[in-house]
Amino acid sequence: MLWAFFVIGGTGDLARNKLLPALEKLYTSGLFRNLSGVYALARTKTTQWEEKLNSFRPEFRALCKYVPFDVKDPNSYKELGRILQEHKGQGLIFYLALSPELFEDTIRGLGVLLRNFENPRRIVVEKPFGKDYASAVRLNELLRRYFVEEEVFRIDHFLGKHTIQNIFSLRFSNSIFEGVWNKNFVDHVQVLALEDKGVEGREAFYETTGAVRDMLQNHMLQMLSFVAMEPPCCMEPESIRDEKVKVLRSIRQIDPREVVFGRYEGYKGKAETFVALKLYIDNLRWQGVPFYLMTGKALARKLTRITVVFKEIPKSFISLLDCEPRQNRIVFEVAPENKIVLYLELRPLADRFIVCPVERQIVFDTEVENKEPYESLLVDLFRGDQTLFMRYDEVETMWKVVEPLLDFPKDPITYPVGSWCPKEAWDLLKKDGREWFV
Repeated sequence: MLWAFFVIGGTGDLARNKLLPALEKLYTSGLFRNLSGVYALARTKTTQWEEKLNSFRPEFRALCKYVPFDVKDPNSYKELGRILQEHKGQGLIFYLALSPELFEDTIRGLGVLLRNFENPRRIVVEKPFGKDYASAVRLNELLRRYFVEEEVFRIDHFLGKHTIQNIFSLRFSNSIFEGVWNKNFVDHVQVLALEDKGVEGREAFYETTGAVRDMLQNHMLQMLSFVAMEPPCCMEPESIRDEKVKVLRSIRQIDPREVVFGRYEGYKGKAETFVALKLYIDNLRWQGVPFYLMTGKALARKLTRITVVFKEIPKSFISLLDCEPRQNRIVFEVAPENKIVLYLELRPLADRFIVCPVERQIVFDTEVENKEPYESLLVDLFRGDQTLFMRYDEVETMWKVVEPLLDFPKDPITYPVGSWCPKEAWDLLKKDGREWFV
């Protein structure tokens, strides 16, 4: 089937820097040739958009068209309807690459328009999906009024990253890991999403968002769900998403005493630019195992990783060694590299029973390393595979988890630009006899 692709907000940063380059690569590489048109719907045609368009190969550039469009203007939808008439019998994809406050007007306008068409259709909604639990529920109800759930693709580009997808593969395709993936063997889990840049250029957006809404509610809880979910009964999208929702619903209400909020020096706004916390999952697999999450801006370096830290070996065995071995770890690193690292303790010398830490890496090849997350997610979108897209109850449950944190302290801890984190975040683990692996 041929598909017409409509990007609403089509001349903005997301469309220009991520979506259109990903579409061009899929089309020109032959991975997906069934495009009948790519339409950039926006109020103005920018110079940057024209420059980006001119950088594309001629065969893809010929598919791209700019359409003047105002999401609040009924005449814009009439003009869009005339374009849709040219794509009878084809699939229609509408990608909402615009400010969240415009989602409701756009969904309503598209929904009313599409009542006059029988084409297969899909609508893609970017994060942030709502600003709290109530607004997320309201947005889901609006989507249900005009679309069925199978037509709604709530996207989180983190799930397009190769290492994140390989958490699933490593756990459920290798029995040696799944057997120790529980409270009997795992000491704790760390989820980090650190950035070395501040919020320059995004101040207005960030001031209404903050670290909890921007990173914790979506990216970080998604990473946690992949690590902590139960094995699905089958490898179908709904079974996988069922298990993610179950584990998210099992998260115990976060203790405010186990949360650290921060703001880097020089930031003029009031939003938190850093958050670290400890949480627990109250189910049979993870009861009593702490999960530590940390995210922030203007830190020492960019680092996104999940570290599963295993328990120490029995004390009776340590007494037989000439040293004290370190805990085994599995690290899923998303940035700066895409890799999985296994930390083991092995004996390098024959004359003494001394073990040393040994690092074994799985580094994904250059082709995978250079592949943008949007490329793999767009392929799934065209296929109709919703495995890596969020279901309505998944989004709502994530908001329920973080909602108690939205009223953060009025004076978050100030931390220096270029530091690893506020001292209080180090102490969050130190008081438990642990440390961050950064």
